[in-house]
Amino acid sequence: MTRIFARPQTIGMGAILATMVLGTATAAQAEPNRWTLGAGVGVVPRFQGADKYKAQPLPLVDIQVGRFFARGVDEIGVNVVDTPRFKAGASVSWMHGYDSDDVPEGIDGVDDALGARLFVSTQFRGAVARLTATQAVTETDRGLLVNASLAYPIRTNERLTITPSLGTTWANAKYMDSYFGVDAPEAAASGLRRHNPSSGFKDIFFRISASYRITDSISALGSIGVTHLLGDAADSPFVEQKTQPLALMGLTYTF
Repeated sequence: MTRIFARPQTIGMGAILATMVLGTATAAQAEPNRWTLGAGVGVVPRFQGADKYKAQPLPLVDIQVGRFFARGVDEIGVNVVDTPRFKAGASVSWMHGYDSDDVPEGIDGVDDALGARLFVSTQFRGAVARLTATQAVTETDRGLLVNASLAYPIRTNERLTITPSLGTTWANAKYMDSYFGVDAPEAAASGLRRHNPSSGFKDIFFRISASYRITDSISALGSIGVTHLLGDAADSPFVEQKTQPLALMGLTYTF
């Protein structure tokens, strides 16, 4: 296993949550061109499996220009197929690591990586199903992630939309080893046992997001949720908490 010391993380799991919230806020919109910019704050674990949390500011970005889009702060792509009920396309996205200061002493940090993503999504009777596959391309030892999610936006009135969502993430052996593994030098330095995880389902999650349109242009966003680690990810010797809450709130301006 090759580990690389990461630069300090200013955006990590919070960016994932922000992307999910923005997707919720715009799931029912069909405008071919949309610019949404804003700012928020998220409360997230220092790494997936940490028992310590941090509050971090997050830029909120959701831009749609024809078939091209930018979402959150870490995904830019194109909808190759774009119909009211079905979308498919490709994007580049950021696969977040963690800083060595956030994990137990002796465990190396994991560098961020640029990922190539393929995705499909469909709407059926109000529900939105999405499947993505993201392969690291700049740090190939970061591996492959596959995420499946199902969301159901509920428009309670003309201003408020509430969206429960659930999903799961599968990771290949390279990803699991880079993020949750402990090799011999790390075991010697940290006093933890060696851990060589294999591919498998990494986590499951459940979240409830809300978008409240204050004016025609200004919206308040919020989300709370919980993620639970599974299998070899949960069995990592430096995982301190298998079940972790997440929260985010912010304001956006759409034009």
